[in-house]
Formats: sequence, C-alpha cells, structure tokens
Amino acid sequence: MLANELSNMLTENKLPITIEEDIHEICRGLQSGEISVNDLKEKDPFVVNAVQEAMDRITKHNS
Repeated sequence: MLANELSNMLTENKLPITIEEDIHEICRGLQSGEISVNDLKEKDPFVVNAVQEAMDRITKHNS
C-alpha cells in the first residue's frame, strides 16, 4: 500500500526529482519485503518526509 502511494506521488509529480531514484528503490524494497517502514526512519530527511506524506494520504483515503 505504501509503495503504491509513493509511486502515485511520483506519477503526480508530488515528490522532488532529487529523491526519485530513492523512492523507486524504496518501492521495490517494500514490495519485496526487503525494507520495512521502520527502516525508512533512518533515510534522508526528504525521503522520510515523502514517506510520511504518503502515509498521511493513505490514512486520508481510508477515512
């Protein structure tokens, strides 16, 4: 779910181009199970913000 939302945000140009490759890598890792949400807390602050925004969007869509 998080990987899908991050991908959507890339498609919608909601994320800085400078973290695009990081987001692709995170999406692949989340989908394969190699990365957990907790692992993302140690990433670059821009990546952490993008992940938090994606999680907020998921929460908003589900309410």
